[in-house]
Amino acid sequence: MISLSIYASIAILILMKIFIYDACSLIYLTKINVKEKLVQLGSVNVSPIVKSELISEKEKYSDAKVLKENLDKKIIEEMKLERGMSIFSKDVGKGENESIQLCLQIDATLVTDDHHAVNIASNAGLKPKTSEIILIDLLKEGIISYEDFKNYFRELAQIKVLKPEIVLFFTDTAMEIVKNNSKGG
Repeated sequence: MISLSIYASIAILILMKIFIYDACSLIYLTKINVKEKLVQLGSVNVSPIVKSELISEKEKYSDAKVLKENLDKKIIEEMKLERGMSIFSKDVGKGENESIQLCLQIDATLVTDDHHAVNIASNAGLKPKTSEIILIDLLKEGIISYEDFKNYFRELAQIKVLKPEIVLFFTDTAMEIVKNNSKGG
């Protein structure tokens, strides 16, 4: 007889969203200290090429060391393609190519801040997210507060050097989420 807790665990795994992160996005989210909250949105996964990119200079960068520890602890999981790697697009790097292919194979959500990769993934039928959208999702799900969002977003905007109209769009979106949540809607 299977226990109720096993059924609950299976249900959680089935309902959990699968995110495939590109190196740049995961580094940004690590730099602003939000990476630990990502598992509350869904599983945090990287392709083998992205894994190599993340940890290649772990002695040189503290972010790389933290990401290596997360990989060792299985907080970040490596996912491999079912079929071999091929060039999906010449407009993006190997990590982005592999991540897009992985998302297509397993119906996962791509998280990338590479504009070419976002366009290519969208044209392939995926709905990619950027670091900014992940912050919005964390706010929407009640994982972070509006104050936390503002602080994280301010740091992200400085790292990415976001244009003023992008900053305005996301701060307006966040404010709208807060208003809707306070109305109970």
